[in-house]
Amino acid sequence: MLNVKASAQNSALELALAYAEEGYSPVPLQRHNKVPPKHLGSWQQYKERQPTEEEITRWFKNRDDLVVALICGKFIVVDADTPEACIWAEENLPNTPCKVITGKGMHYYYNNPEQYTTYVARRTQISDPAKLIDIRGVGGLIIAPYNIHATGAIYEPKFILDWDWYNTSDLPNFTKENWVQITGAEKLNGKPIATPFSMEGVMAGSRNDNAARLAGNLIAKGVNIEMVEFFVQSWNQQNKPPLSRNEISTTVNSILKTHERKNQQAPAFIKNKFSVKKPDSLFKPPGIMKDIFEYSESIAQIQQPSLSMQSALALGSVALGRMYRTDMNNFSSMYFMCIAKSGQGKENVKTTIESILDCSGHADIMAGDGYTSSGAVYSLLRHKPTHITVMDEFGKRLESIAKASNSNKEDALQVLMEAWGRCHGTIRPDNYSLMTLTGKQQQEALDRSTIKPGITLVGMSVPRNFYGALSTGRIVDGFLNRFVVVESKLPRTVGRMVPFVEPSHKICEWVRKVRETKNEMEQLARDSSEIDFKQRIIKFDDGSKELLNTLAHELVAQQNKLEKDGLEVLLSRTREKAMRLALICQMADDPYSKVITGDITQWAIQYIYYYDQMMVETCEDKVAGSEMESRIKQVLSFIRTQGEIGISRRDIDRREIFRSMKSFEVKEIINRLMNAGEIQEKDVRVKATGRPMKRIVAIDPNFFDD
Repeated sequence: MLNVKASAQNSALELALAYAEEGYSPVPLQRHNKVPPKHLGSWQQYKERQPTEEEITRWFKNRDDLVVALICGKFIVVDADTPEACIWAEENLPNTPCKVITGKGMHYYYNNPEQYTTYVARRTQISDPAKLIDIRGVGGLIIAPYNIHATGAIYEPKFILDWDWYNTSDLPNFTKENWVQITGAEKLNGKPIATPFSMEGVMAGSRNDNAARLAGNLIAKGVNIEMVEFFVQSWNQQNKPPLSRNEISTTVNSILKTHERKNQQAPAFIKNKFSVKKPDSLFKPPGIMKDIFEYSESIAQIQQPSLSMQSALALGSVALGRMYRTDMNNFSSMYFMCIAKSGQGKENVKTTIESILDCSGHADIMAGDGYTSSGAVYSLLRHKPTHITVMDEFGKRLESIAKASNSNKEDALQVLMEAWGRCHGTIRPDNYSLMTLTGKQQQEALDRSTIKPGITLVGMSVPRNFYGALSTGRIVDGFLNRFVVVESKLPRTVGRMVPFVEPSHKICEWVRKVRETKNEMEQLARDSSEIDFKQRIIKFDDGSKELLNTLAHELVAQQNKLEKDGLEVLLSRTREKAMRLALICQMADDPYSKVITGDITQWAIQYIYYYDQMMVETCEDKVAGSEMESRIKQVLSFIRTQGEIGISRRDIDRREIFRSMKSFEVKEIINRLMNAGEIQEKDVRVKATGRPMKRIVAIDPNFFDD
């Protein structure tokens, strides 16, 4: 075991190779969910043969998100998940020289002469410790000793005496009596009969299994997939504790795909909804941000907490201006979108920001309402390299930009998109624009360049105008993903009669502190668009980096799901926005900070992640969804024109109407129309002398009329 232990100190790859050298079959599992990665493919073949060195290297090379699992067979592992289960195992099972400490309990290794297969306990009886135990037998996977658990703990073996790890036949035998003790069944091989399904919820360890069983039963009975997810999500709330909504959705979708594969059915239409739970800390930001949020709410005639939070963060964004950056080159410049019903308090965002900047003596960084052209952006940056613009009726502006007569405003948006990512560089007019100018005009144009632009943009709109102006093209071009989009869903209400009050001394003093400079030269550099200067650098601590790395992996997985709808771009800047917000919040917590802590980063991630997920869902419904609905209506209309003979699946791809669609889109549309009862597939005799053929026909809309 010494060679394996030594290898564990290096990498998962070396650990896997060490186990293979000793005769075991190591395969990779994802550290966070303990399932095989997609690049592994089917691992069942490795029950019969060892993976080669080449295969192991391909799996594990440069992958720090994987752990090494061993395929059980000759040996069997009893997995006790709780202290109570460990006590039960110690008292009832044979004493084994090989025990491995896990994140929750203990693994007990035994010889497996009877070739018992894997058994997963149904944890419906929490009073019985045996029901908190799994068995990993032939075909089962177990996390190998010396791996690192997702919690950071090590799967540490506790060997008795000098037992030789590699001689598993020397382990105590796992007997029929042991099997019955745990499973309560006499069956020697295979899974015993499961305990009855519990609608009252189950404990951690059997939640996924029971969720899969419930989803499978409902899908097999022909229940609409959206209703299946609704039922399983509702049942999940009874569990202790509940699984995440995203995990339930993943389980349901997985069971659906398995069912479709086995029954050779076309895939049903499923939206990629995440339905992320609102964080409890959403309106509890760090440091002075909480004071600004509370001030904004106190002066609001119509309180809109989500918009008040946006105003606080926007104020922090412009206050830090160009003066700070992280060690990952993230600046404080951010774009915010505030959406609410007409007359429901959006104007308070601007009032809050103006009042605080005025009282702190920095009203000069407040810019006018919008940009008329790209030249206007460059010119304003020359005079105010750090500024905030609050743009009302942003949705209407987007609608007007779509018109050919407003190409200047389109150019302005393109410059704003560029400025968002140029905080660490220089933004200049396009070179081609100088070609037709005189020498003097060319110099004037070049003089409009700005070093390290620091724009904070706040757009405000009503839902109808904003979403009506969006298109898939506008999403794809990277415009929307730069914004933190927040929509208030609160119902209309009558405004309060509240007097206006000045912001507190504490708030104004904070603005002055973060914008103060050591000397006149730094002051000059701060306010100049021409002078390059050094920013104060704030470093992310190790905890922050780990959180951000985890976020990145999660985002990649979600982007893969969204790619087919062209919405993956909405999450492409999520981490960058979270890092920028973490910088703002850290300085809000302590204006003299040198390090961004994990707690601060966690809050920033939760805030950005939540609202970006909401944006994804909204675009699915209002943008991508609207396009899908249009295509559905188009397809239904076409099928109706085919009359009683309809159309065969084989002929679908040959018709012009379907050629602009991808094959999975056609399948989704057909399946959705069937679920809605608009069309059906039935045997139709096309020719009088021919045999009936499967055809898709429209259902008479008057069929159910009295």
